[in-house]
Amino acid sequence: MKRIEIIVCDDHPLIAQGLSSFIGQKEDLIIVATATTARELRETLAITSADILLLDINLPDGNGLELCPEIKKKYPELKILALSNFNERSIILRMLHNGASGYLLKSSSTAEIEKAIRNIVDGNLHFGKEAQKILTTITAQELIEIPPVTKREKEVLKYLADGLTTPQIAEKMFVSAVTVDSHRKSLMQKFEVNKTVILLQRAREWGMI
Repeated sequence: MKRIEIIVCDDHPLIAQGLSSFIGQKEDLIIVATATTARELRETLAITSADILLLDINLPDGNGLELCPEIKKKYPELKILALSNFNERSIILRMLHNGASGYLLKSSSTAEIEKAIRNIVDGNLHFGKEAQKILTTITAQELIEIPPVTKREKEVLKYLADGLTTPQIAEKMFVSAVTVDSHRKSLMQKFEVNKTVILLQRAREWGMI
């Protein structure tokens, strides 16, 4: 019987303990490591191999939305199952786009978690019932790959969403107005839009702001 090795990253002790207790009852499932922060997870992954990562969305020093693509880039063979209290369309979409193979609410039953683990390790996608309802209504436009944006471009998006003008953004970011306009034009090209209002709408749909 092939052993399925699991890493759990969750900052709630009860969740981690509950998963450890449940998984420990399964002969072929084993938790090889646990982490409670993004930093701990990075350190753990550097020295511990596994088949699947159970990843919390909210962590004290980061979040699963940003960690997911980082992890998939460094460890492409590692499958990721998101565990979250959030059942929002934008978050589920971003995790899907960022490389997650599944998404479950923390209220899911242990049977559902086990099923998800096995399905994902077998190369399938697995989403909880509530997530499935949302995914069935996704449009073709939403399935377009989310373009990568730089840290500075994310700052510009945030300030644009706050209603700031180019000069105001330049002052906040300690750069010139020309630089801000350059970031805005880059975002327009990446998002394939020609108006700021549409840019912001797309960014909200994808959970970027």
